[in-house]
Amino acid sequence: MKKVIITGGNSGIGYQAAKQLAEKGWSVTLFCRRKAAAEQACEKIRQQTGNPHVDYILVDLSEMKSVRKAVEQYIQKEETLDVLINNAADFDLSIKSPVITKDRLEKQFATNVVAPYLLSSLLKGLLEQSESGRIINISSQGLMLYPFMKLDFENLSGQKHYSPAKTYYQNKLALLMLSLYMRKHWEGIKVQAIRVTNVKVDMRRYAHLSAFMKNLYKIKSRFSISPEEMAKVYTVLSTEDSYEGFLYDEKCKEVKANAFAYKEEEQKKLYTLLGQMTCVKDKA
Repeated sequence: MKKVIITGGNSGIGYQAAKQLAEKGWSVTLFCRRKAAAEQACEKIRQQTGNPHVDYILVDLSEMKSVRKAVEQYIQKEETLDVLINNAADFDLSIKSPVITKDRLEKQFATNVVAPYLLSSLLKGLLEQSESGRIINISSQGLMLYPFMKLDFENLSGQKHYSPAKTYYQNKLALLMLSLYMRKHWEGIKVQAIRVTNVKVDMRRYAHLSAFMKNLYKIKSRFSISPEEMAKVYTVLSTEDSYEGFLYDEKCKEVKANAFAYKEEEQKKLYTLLGQMTCVKDKA
């Protein structure tokens, strides 16, 4: 039985991907922050698919101790892993100044970049043992609005200036750089990325936003695809062997990343920095 971990799999695209892989008979483990939401999602997927092998592990991806604990729990429970989908992301437009975590990291950067790196590193051994070990990282179509963006290593914690949107896209650029580095240097594991387009959102998740922002999301939703449609790309890259490219869009067509993402010296600088931040010894 193939096994997958999906971060943030209790709602949206992650939930739909979990459901689709469960329908194919996969064992699915959701890494989620909220217990009630995780239990509800797992029960719903089990009922809808008839697959009993759907479970969750609680984790706060902004806290590295929590990430390590979640991986330990998974390894105690499971002996194999075929696919890791780093789907979860922190993007909250209502936050106006950087939130610093216990690890002294900016919360968005911790969740969106450091956690995927740490999860991938800690689960690397299991993925290497799989005949088709894969890591799928999630990028954003919004990066297309910043074709000349460079990763600002001097502002990773928002110490110079902070904008939740700009920080988010910096994070997504960093995740592409990390993915490209691992893709080249990690043997036996296929590392790919997905460029997520505008997807209809559940407005109940955005109750805290202003009326203006809620209306903006409603207008955006009219030109968006369903989470189920977007999740099909997650499922295809998880299950099929014929896709050998790096970055894929919502139609499962290969697309180019930002030019800066391909700079190997910058990739290595980021990879080394993340290793230092998490005290992970590089086995690449």
